[in-house]
Amino acid sequence: MAPRISIVVGGRWHAFDLARGLARRGALHRVVTNYPWFKVRKWGLTREQVVTLPASQWVNQFVQRYVPDRYRSRFQFLTHTWFANEASRWLEGAEIVDGVSSFSLPSIRVCRRRGVPFVLERLSSHMNVQCEILSAEQRLLGLRGDITHPKVVAMELAEYAEADRIVVPSRFAEKTFIAQGVPSSRMWCNPFGVNLAMFRPDAAFEKAERFTAIYTGSLTFRKGIHYLVEGFRSAGIPGARLLLVGGASSETDQLIQSTPPGLERLGHVPQPELVKYYRQAHVFVIASIEEGLAMVQAQALACGLPLVCTTNTGGEDLLEMIDGGRAPVEESGGIRRYSAGFVVPVRTPEALAVCLRRLALESELRFSQAKAALRIHESKLDWQDYADRALVAYKEVIREKKNHTLSK
Repeated sequence: MAPRISIVVGGRWHAFDLARGLARRGALHRVVTNYPWFKVRKWGLTREQVVTLPASQWVNQFVQRYVPDRYRSRFQFLTHTWFANEASRWLEGAEIVDGVSSFSLPSIRVCRRRGVPFVLERLSSHMNVQCEILSAEQRLLGLRGDITHPKVVAMELAEYAEADRIVVPSRFAEKTFIAQGVPSSRMWCNPFGVNLAMFRPDAAFEKAERFTAIYTGSLTFRKGIHYLVEGFRSAGIPGARLLLVGGASSETDQLIQSTPPGLERLGHVPQPELVKYYRQAHVFVIASIEEGLAMVQAQALACGLPLVCTTNTGGEDLLEMIDGGRAPVEESGGIRRYSAGFVVPVRTPEALAVCLRRLALESELRFSQAKAALRIHESKLDWQDYADRALVAYKEVIREKKNHTLSK
């Protein structure tokens, strides 16, 4: 019999895909979210399976739209704790609770009092590492403002200490926890899924004649947009295009001070429409300085695009999965070549330029990597597989908790 699993999530993230997968296995007890019901119902969940507490999300949207960047973190702790406290009142009946970090401390403490295990989902690197990386980049760029409110940082660190298990989506993220002193026995790595039915190539869809690189995601310094644009500029590929698909931020214009020929900013594009942009491109490139696992990488691979990514995106895990764990080819400049793409060090636009030039000029390499990318469809990487792996882990944590209680 499947355990009754509740999910606490501030925002959307991947939680509704997880919930749908658990519901199909008869394991979903409840999702507690600050998303309104009209958005959540798109995932096919029933009204009885969802508790919506949207007030804090509405305030957060107002803050994001109207409050200057340097003041936003002051509201961050307020909206996080507001939702976190409300969510902790809706855990009755769960045998195990899965909660996203920064929104889960009150729920963890409720579960501890009741003897219910709690699995914490951290979607990025360890909070200390994330703040260190992003603060250093801010200083390099001359940007101002808090990365994360100090009270939110403190809340996250308390969550790490008190949760029964911490789940991360990539080995990069896992390593940052271990480096911060969290025992590997408390860690679990579960890579995010991808909608393999939606993201796939189409033989009838013709690629652009001009060599086209694409990036999808927010246009922020965390995503390394400035390094990506400089790498594209340095590549100097005649007639090439770089498509930037994603919403701008307050720092975007500073990061892209001059537009190289061929750069096109397309703005936000809904998920179902991303496929047509992937299908016209020749390579997906992402230069993030810090991530957990950028899900767009799996989407692009599933559409047959070679992947060029940094070490801090989680994309290396996907490339290794495609290669069955085989070691990559080590090349100069810290570049590692896999059958479906390249991994480069962070903050190295020159390495990005090398990879882009090779893929533009060596058609045989590009076709070979595109073909290899499609092997991601043979991997256990759709969202149901993600939920099934999570369900195995939940059962293990429940078993451990029971054994620990009985041994007292």
